[in-house]
Amino acid sequence: MRFKYSKTFLEAQEYESPIADISWSPNNVKLAVATCDRVVLLFDRDGVRRDKFSTKPADPASGKKSYVITNISFSENSELLGIAQSDNMVFVYRVGADWSGKKVICNKFPLTGAPTQLLPADNGFFTATTDGKIRSLDCKVNKSSSLWTVGACCVSLAKGGEGTLASGHVDGTLYLNGRLLLRYALPPTALVLLPPYLIVGSCDGRVTVYEAQRGALLRSIEPQLPPDRRDIIAAVPSPSGQTIAFGVFDGCLVGDVKESGVLELSPLQIPNLYATRALAWSADGTKLAVASQTGAVILLEAVLRRWVWRDSVEVQHVSGRQLVLRRLADDAPALTVTANHAPDIYNVRLIGNDWYAVCRTSSSLILCDIARGLTSEIPWTGSGERIYAAVGGACLLHRAGELSVVEYGLNKVLHTVRTERVNPHVLSVRINEGTSSSSGRDRKHLAYLLDRQTIAVVDLSTGIQLAQWWHEARVDWLELNESGQLLLLRDTRRRLALLRLHNGDKEIIASGVGFVQWIENSDAVVAQTPTHLLIWYTAWEPGSVEMAECSGGVAVEVIARRVMFDGGQTPYLQLDEHRLAFNNALRSGDLVGCAAYLDGVGSSADVAPLWRQLADRALTDGDIQLAAKCYREVGDESRTFYLDKTVELATEEGAENINAGLKSPLVRARLAIFAGDLATAEECYVKKAGRPELAISMYKQFNRWTDAIALAERVDRGLVSTLKQQHMDYLYSTGRLGEAGAVLAASGDVQGAVRIWLKGGRARRAAALLLQHSTLLRDSDLVDAVRTQLIQEEWWEMAGEIAERSGENQTAVEYYAKGNNFARAVQLAREACPGEVTRLELAWGAWLVSARQAGAAVPHLIEAGDTRAALAAALKAHHYRKALHIVEVIEDKESIREFCEQLGDHFIATQEWETAERVLVSCGLAERCVRAYNTAGRVADGLRVSAAQLSERDTRDIYLPLARQLRSDGHMRAAELIYIGLGEPDEAISMYKDASQYEAMLRLVAAHRSSLLEATRRHVAQALHASGDLRAAENYYIQSDDWKSAIQMYRTAGQWESAERVARAHAPSAVQQQVALQWAASLGGAPAARLLAARGMAAIGARWALQAQRWDIAMELSSVGGGVSRREVARHEAAALAEEQPEEAEAAFVRAGAADDAVRMWTARGQHARALALAERHAHHMVEEALVEGARAAAERGDLPQFEALMIRANRPREVVQHYKDLELWEEASRVSREYLPDSGEPVPPTVPPLLQRAAEHADRGEWWEAVELLIGASAAGAAGGAARLAERAALRAARLARDHLPPAARTRAAHMLADRFAAIGQSDIGEQLRGALTEGYEGDDEMPGASAQDEYEEEATASPVVREPEPDAESSGEAEALERLARAGHWQRCLARAGRAAGPHYALRYAAHLFKAHPRMEGVDIESEEAPEGLSQALEALREHLVVAAADGDGTVLVSSSDTALSRAVCSELLLRASLSPRSLRTLQDAAAVLLASGADHRALQAITLLMALHVPQIASQAARSLPRYTDIIVADVTYYICGLTVRTEGTSGFREAFVLLNRCLDLVEAAEDDTVHLLDYTDFECTDWSRQPLVVSGGGGGGGEGGGAVRGAALHEAREWVLAVSMDQAVEQTLPVENGGQYASFVGDEQQCCVITGYPLGTRLVTFSNGRCANRSWWSRVSGAARGGGGAAALLHHVAAWCGPAHHAAL
Repeated sequence: MRFKYSKTFLEAQEYESPIADISWSPNNVKLAVATCDRVVLLFDRDGVRRDKFSTKPADPASGKKSYVITNISFSENSELLGIAQSDNMVFVYRVGADWSGKKVICNKFPLTGAPTQLLPADNGFFTATTDGKIRSLDCKVNKSSSLWTVGACCVSLAKGGEGTLASGHVDGTLYLNGRLLLRYALPPTALVLLPPYLIVGSCDGRVTVYEAQRGALLRSIEPQLPPDRRDIIAAVPSPSGQTIAFGVFDGCLVGDVKESGVLELSPLQIPNLYATRALAWSADGTKLAVASQTGAVILLEAVLRRWVWRDSVEVQHVSGRQLVLRRLADDAPALTVTANHAPDIYNVRLIGNDWYAVCRTSSSLILCDIARGLTSEIPWTGSGERIYAAVGGACLLHRAGELSVVEYGLNKVLHTVRTERVNPHVLSVRINEGTSSSSGRDRKHLAYLLDRQTIAVVDLSTGIQLAQWWHEARVDWLELNESGQLLLLRDTRRRLALLRLHNGDKEIIASGVGFVQWIENSDAVVAQTPTHLLIWYTAWEPGSVEMAECSGGVAVEVIARRVMFDGGQTPYLQLDEHRLAFNNALRSGDLVGCAAYLDGVGSSADVAPLWRQLADRALTDGDIQLAAKCYREVGDESRTFYLDKTVELATEEGAENINAGLKSPLVRARLAIFAGDLATAEECYVKKAGRPELAISMYKQFNRWTDAIALAERVDRGLVSTLKQQHMDYLYSTGRLGEAGAVLAASGDVQGAVRIWLKGGRARRAAALLLQHSTLLRDSDLVDAVRTQLIQEEWWEMAGEIAERSGENQTAVEYYAKGNNFARAVQLAREACPGEVTRLELAWGAWLVSARQAGAAVPHLIEAGDTRAALAAALKAHHYRKALHIVEVIEDKESIREFCEQLGDHFIATQEWETAERVLVSCGLAERCVRAYNTAGRVADGLRVSAAQLSERDTRDIYLPLARQLRSDGHMRAAELIYIGLGEPDEAISMYKDASQYEAMLRLVAAHRSSLLEATRRHVAQALHASGDLRAAENYYIQSDDWKSAIQMYRTAGQWESAERVARAHAPSAVQQQVALQWAASLGGAPAARLLAARGMAAIGARWALQAQRWDIAMELSSVGGGVSRREVARHEAAALAEEQPEEAEAAFVRAGAADDAVRMWTARGQHARALALAERHAHHMVEEALVEGARAAAERGDLPQFEALMIRANRPREVVQHYKDLELWEEASRVSREYLPDSGEPVPPTVPPLLQRAAEHADRGEWWEAVELLIGASAAGAAGGAARLAERAALRAARLARDHLPPAARTRAAHMLADRFAAIGQSDIGEQLRGALTEGYEGDDEMPGASAQDEYEEEATASPVVREPEPDAESSGEAEALERLARAGHWQRCLARAGRAAGPHYALRYAAHLFKAHPRMEGVDIESEEAPEGLSQALEALREHLVVAAADGDGTVLVSSSDTALSRAVCSELLLRASLSPRSLRTLQDAAAVLLASGADHRALQAITLLMALHVPQIASQAARSLPRYTDIIVADVTYYICGLTVRTEGTSGFREAFVLLNRCLDLVEAAEDDTVHLLDYTDFECTDWSRQPLVVSGGGGGGGEGGGAVRGAALHEAREWVLAVSMDQAVEQTLPVENGGQYASFVGDEQQCCVITGYPLGTRLVTFSNGRCANRSWWSRVSGAARGGGGAAALLHHVAAWCGPAHHAAL
């Protein structure tokens, strides 16, 4: 056993404060601790102090400290606490078993010596004193008695099982039950009695084990203790007796008692505990309390292992042989389980909703009932048993056909029976249930099944079989009542039977029972049938059942006298508790108790039936007074009065002794009369009391005249005549003439009896008497009177009999007929009047039919000649054979058509088809016969009859719906027969096609449509291909000689072996090579190379790999004889990657040793830094070229510092200077010239550039004279500095400005200055020509002297962003050339800022064209994004500013000149294409629409952009999506089909069909773009549309991320492909476009027709017109107008339509 510290109850003190004693209560609730201060502390099991009280001295006069507590102990019932005190007194306190009691001293036991020990006994305690006496203290009688006396002080006392008691004394003697057992060497301070062992410990530290009965030494044990700490102070065994704890210094010794007295002790060290004064085990053995010399009390918990079963039960193994079961819900006390027959418990299993446990040892089985705290240990070996834990308070074990019954709490098997029926529903155990406390006999019964139908009941106490029954059906439920005297069983027929064990009677008490249950603590039963709830308040009276409505509920159980329902309107039904309690008392025979109970019931309860039941039982038992009381309680005054008089008579007859009076014959006669037993009362009066007159009076009182007269004839004949006369008087007076006539007839006065009966209205009795006495028939008056009354009362048969007896046969026949006695009427008519027979037969038949005897009426109707009525009667009587014979006789079948149909229906029902056909066809009901054949599946017979009897139209009307029904039901063969029989083989073929029964379909096609056989096979192959049955599809492809499709099918499915197999078998060698190449493409790398090499196609494969850009395959083939080198493969790879994957292309070029090509690639892509870096690393001879190209690119984008740096690095400073001069950046040109061209022929003086710069600034501000003066000054400065060429150019520019901008006077002045200036530089002739030109004027710029291409002027951009437009009359070619120079130099922003309203559109269009060229179409494209690519955004911004905004600021007209028409058309086309690549960006579409409109785009382009915008309006998006593919020749086709398919798909399943076609076409376009086969696409499925047949597809280049194909790619393409594949497998979705009546698609618009401007649909009848002549359907226009109120796409669409078409006019066309 292992211990662990649990809790400290009391802390140790710093001084000696010994604990006197400690004790656990047997119920494990309290721990009592007695301190040295004479105080008792009470703790609960959790260590919480709950109470405290001080003890009292025996003699108060001695003082409170005159004693100490020597020992304490709880009684066995935990109610009492005994305290032994050193003042020779034992006080017994009543402390209660729980914490609710109040402490009182209930017993005092004064002793002759001080008590040293105290142990619990049966009725009190055992104690031992210092004077050597062992005494018994009886708390019930408050007396003590001496058990034995020894001369020495008792130092230890121990109690064993079976009343044994041992004491140890200071002189070493040990006594057992008063007998000296042995002498020990030292005082036995520790003593434990565990029969058959006695264990002794003393101060020498030894522990000795003796045999308890003989005192023989078994073994001596010396634990390892320190020499100075060997005292054993105390010892206490565990409650199970398996473990002993000895108290020593600083701890204790703990050991388990083994077999043969082996005791293995192990020390338990508790440092600083000091001496252990007392030990106490808890009742469950799981805790050990230790008390020390210093006042400490600690709690140790004994636990080997602890585990929890399903969060409901904690299992704590205290030792190998002991464990504790504790419910975690605290709904039951903990249960201690101890193994007594085996050393350990090795398996624990919880069953029965965790309320029962099965503990298994090596030789026994321990069954535990946790709720009741009971255990049973039975010998048991082996396994394989089935355990039923809760069967009537017992546990059942079944193994090998034997059923053992174990009662919880008994360590034995009650009884064992043999049975194989161990279902708990057919087992019932009752153990001492319902047994009265006064009865000392056990009632233990078991009911079980010997076989399915045989029930046996066994008395478990004696093992005798009480009864055995055989039941006629299999039993599926049985249960005994609590007393074991009644047995209920239910069989599989749902019958409920009651068996009485005392007499063996069996009775079926209910049928249709689904639920049945005994009511607890009673003999009442509740059962439920499908309609009612049955309640027997006492099963001893099965007939007294009460029925209650279930309200639709199903009874599930009875709890607390309530029948609980599952479902229904009421949750439960409350039973009558008064009746249940009353029946229990009545069953026990306590009638007085029953009456007392009913008296105590409140007046509100309905107990009247119970009083009556008690009264009946009291009368049965002869308790008249109680019966009278019962009737008085229910208010039955008559019965109460009668019984009270009977009691008075009994009192009188018994001389005041009622019991004696009850034996009087007169009293017994009254009681018999009360019970209604007049015969017994007569016997009492006549024979026992000798007073017959009382009996006659009794009969007269009850109007029993016959019995009175019969009694008078026996005892006093003189009274007979008087009684008879009194009888007749009584009958006359009460009007009972019938009885009076009977009396007269009995006395022989027949005629008088007849007259009295006639008078009393008893005509039939009078007529019967006449017929019995024929003499009375001669009295005609009497006969007439009787017959008249019979006729009045309509007793026709009796009247006819009298008439017949009187000879009036005709009248008798009529009377018989009226009385429906046609048999006698016909019989008499045949003799008397034969002519009436036919009429009577007809009436007889009609009456039989009305009396529901149609079968009997048939022969009579036939006899009467009414065959139609006979036929109706035969059918009504279900005599169909007879009806068939009648039908065959009747010639007019039309008149009996209804009857023939009924007869035919019968023969159809009985499957007599030939007869049914003959009947139905004969009466013109051939169609009915045909339908019957069809219903029965006899289609061939139906067709036969139909062909012979019905028209072709009727036949088709019948069989075509039938064929469709058979087709839907899957009866294809029958439907085929019908279709072929009707001449509709195509329908049969279609049927098999829809059902995918292709063999049957081809069979019919070959037989009936042989010309379509090949096409059909191809179609079948395609269907099988779609369904995934590729092998079957191949078969049909080959049969149709379409091996190409078979190969393609396998290629698509990735089954290349099959594809190659088909190619080898049916295709030419070229196709075989192509399949092999495609297979290699799917493998890639080394596998592909091995595949091609194995087929001898290495060289072909290498060429193909290079063309297909499969570099991995080409590389592998280069090493296996492919005819190409790795370097060649690398060059091809690099060239192919250059466009889309330049990084990979660079690496490939380098690997191939072609770095020059890589440099050129980067240069062409505009990435000059990458080109320069690559040239520096791998191609030094390309460095200068890379620098020059980079510089030129920098110059184009206006990055002059970069341009200068790169050109200087390329050692080309002259080009830098020249470029600066072209841009008139004179200062920069001068600086570069000075720094890098010191030997230049013409230096730039430093004063010239500032002058030129100032002149440009004045020109920008329109200060033309100042600009001219500064230019002339610059010319003079240049000439002075030696820059003649610069001086000349400055002068020429001044001349141009003067000519274009100066007024005549200033121009003349400038002319003279310029002439002087040219003369100064040695060019006088030019100066004179300029003077003449400026003063006289020239027509154009070309006529100006000295003008040349190199003298063109380009104005420098100013710092101010404000651009002033020149006056129209001042426009000159010089400024146009300046703008052109800016455009050519790539300074587009400066050019556009400088351009005015006239030139702005031209340069904006050119700038857009430049952007479109610089940015590939797919650069930055994401069709799902709402942002446009950068290039498109820049172009739209420039075009919108210089076209849309400029037009809005002006007069609103288009600003594009006629010379720019071609450019405008090209830009608009590209703009529309790029806008279609961003269908989700509404803002982009708006700007594009505005630009197209301002650029004068054609109406087709405008309609396309309008429909793209309409996709953003949910109200018309679906219609726009169906029309937009019409324009796929000017917008990107795959994107259009994709976005339209998604839009239509949002409609749900109704749009899946069209969405499939649209998205599938998108996938076709993407694949065709990859293979460059767009022109080969098939448009057969689009013949019903007006969609474009020339789709526009954008290649995958230009930053597409490396993907080929069209614009739809990535996740969008994958999602579309997955959805199309899923829908293609759905047979319910058609995969073609729907068409309307004209065979056209809904959005189809003819070539000469207009379409709706907002949806693209054909125009309807209700239109909205616009000022430019275009129209819109009014319904859709209204929807968009309503949606536009909320802004968004609808508002943008209406704004665009208004700008394009003008205002709307809502006039219908």
